[in-house]
Amino acid sequence: MIDENQYGAPQGVPDGTATGPQDYGLVDATADAPARPLRILFHINDFGKGGTETSLLSWLNVLDRRLFTPSVSVGYPTDELAFWRAKSIPDDVPVHVLAPSKWMHVLHNTARRRKMGTAEKLVHKALKYGAVRPLAARRLRELVREHDVICDFDFSLRHLAGHGGVPWFGVSHFSLATRLGNKSARYVERRVRQYRRYAAIAVLTPDMEREAQQLFKAHPLRITELPNVIDVDAIRRDARAPIDDRPAAPYIVSVARLDEGQKDHATLLRAYALLRERGHLAAELVLIGEGPARGALEQLARELGVVAHVHFMGFRSNPFPYIRQAEMLVLSSRYEGLPMVLREAMAIGTPVLSSDCPTGPRDLLDGGRAGLLAPPGDAQALAYEMARLLTDRALRKTLIRNGLAKADTFAPKHANSRMLTLARMLSTKTEPVIGL
Repeated sequence: MIDENQYGAPQGVPDGTATGPQDYGLVDATADAPARPLRILFHINDFGKGGTETSLLSWLNVLDRRLFTPSVSVGYPTDELAFWRAKSIPDDVPVHVLAPSKWMHVLHNTARRRKMGTAEKLVHKALKYGAVRPLAARRLRELVREHDVICDFDFSLRHLAGHGGVPWFGVSHFSLATRLGNKSARYVERRVRQYRRYAAIAVLTPDMEREAQQLFKAHPLRITELPNVIDVDAIRRDARAPIDDRPAAPYIVSVARLDEGQKDHATLLRAYALLRERGHLAAELVLIGEGPARGALEQLARELGVVAHVHFMGFRSNPFPYIRQAEMLVLSSRYEGLPMVLREAMAIGTPVLSSDCPTGPRDLLDGGRAGLLAPPGDAQALAYEMARLLTDRALRKTLIRNGLAKADTFAPKHANSRMLTLARMLSTKTEPVIGL
């Protein structure tokens, strides 16, 4: 077994130092800064504990305050919003809840947890469209007038986009072709009409951009690449926090919501069982994350005979020490956008293995040079690549080196430059953006 990460980051990984949002920016921010910071409003329907929320939190923390004044609007309050406000949302970022009433909170949380009967669903729908949405729309229109750019971070404002006389852009965190490819022509046309309300549609990778350009080639939509930012220094700093509940043995880690519709932990568990059958008995498996599939996955681990070696750790607000001390990080998703957790592991110096989703991981991992790839849903192939990473020291060192270099391209100074370029293009109503 390889132990680059067992007692610290590999050689060449900076420790990371604490910095505030104002320290980030362009190489020459004074030359490129606008006359006053651009007021940018990010909107998300609600806060959970998934990758989209993590991506938004990263933007809020790293935007250079000489260039941007960020704020957030949230459709509905959730328990997780209170958690993130206390832990990760910067103090200088206002949070505006559009539907703040207690009964709206209860109604929305019940709907999120899918605990409604037929009658309750009808009441929820009537209240949502008859009371909540009109109220939220009024409050949002007031907010829009106070900002220069609106970022609909999850496309939950498609019915309102374009209002207020300021540019709007929406962010797609997943492949638009995958989301819309099997839909009817009528459904796609309705979505296109909604997307036209945005000054631009931002996607996360070159593959996603090419897919979207092809998908919408008959429609005048602006498509641009805008990868999410990662705060490399903060991640490396947080990765050094002490933990006392990791397995005593070496381990493989996966950090993902326990949602089989996307994340496919079942394939990971089957691959891990195959790995042990083939004699790789030393490594445990650590699963960090919560979700509706936990019970079914625990049952599958029992059926596969590996339950004693699989650790369901639940949600961790700081998963980075677990990633740093792991032999590898594995992501077994069916589809992805630009997975935050892969970039975070690469920034820490932990080698990564991902399923080769239709978009995302292949771009991010430079076709396999910065991390290994396996076909989605293929437990045999995933087990083979896991074994390679456990045994091939030279391969590990190469992947770590290339991963560190790739992760640095998503650092704050590059992200601020991309965001400023996009905001200026939209504000000056230039021709459709092809790429930044």
